[in-house]
Amino acid sequence: MTAPRITVAPGPKNAWTDPESGLRFYRWQGRDLPSVTSIRRMAGLPHGLHQWTINQVISHAIDNWPALTERLAGGDPAQLKLVRHELRTAATAERDRAADLGTAVHDAAAAGKSPLKVPPEVAPRLRQYLDWLAVSGAEILGSEFQVFHLGLGYAGSCDALVRFRDGSIWVVDHKTGKGVYSDHALQLIAYTMAEFVGADDVVDERLTALLRQVEGMGVLHLADDHWEFRAVRPDPATWSAFRGLLSFATWTAGHGTADSFTVASRTGREAAA
Repeated sequence: MTAPRITVAPGPKNAWTDPESGLRFYRWQGRDLPSVTSIRRMAGLPHGLHQWTINQVISHAIDNWPALTERLAGGDPAQLKLVRHELRTAATAERDRAADLGTAVHDAAAAGKSPLKVPPEVAPRLRQYLDWLAVSGAEILGSEFQVFHLGLGYAGSCDALVRFRDGSIWVVDHKTGKGVYSDHALQLIAYTMAEFVGADDVVDERLTALLRQVEGMGVLHLADDHWEFRAVRPDPATWSAFRGLLSFATWTAGHGTADSFTVASRTGREAAA
């Protein structure tokens, strides 16, 4: 059965995704910066997630082998390229659907839509989101805004900046996947520690000032039948971990072959007897 297709609004004009690698970048005044989530992928997936993505490709190939075989039988280079792309995207298709669902829920909430006016796959989680808003008393100060750190060289899109009843300001990330993981803490600390908020080469002074007042960060996990809000510790160790990940990811991306870091080499061969 084909999964329902969710249409989401296009991303900001200065964000683009590499069609081959699937990595996302943000452009600021001519400089391309990797997104926070792409940095994690550039550094390599955690072992469990890596195995999961491999299994997704295997399942897609087995489930669709007759059609794939027919398309490849003629040896058409164009078909070969398309099949390669199809198998590559199969690795993250389920994750991307979850991301699209999360975006659709957030877009519907930001637009003030009723659960009765959204697609059936969006409505249950929109209800949970609205219930969280009512229970928490969170005031949305900004949503789907872009953050940049030019000094370290990264950017990203943060789901929400909120003010709770006690006056504290928090960075909140919405998740609609199966759970909350350690990588989410790295995302949140990167958003929180960004230098400024902006879009299309223009700094948003209001949101930047609010970002600098952030006291906490949290993950709002939305399921069909419940919500869970997890406060995440914004400690120096988490910030250090993200910076280490960023350093490793960018070094790896810039050194794809041994030639990029080799300063000299020598070969030899034992003389024949």
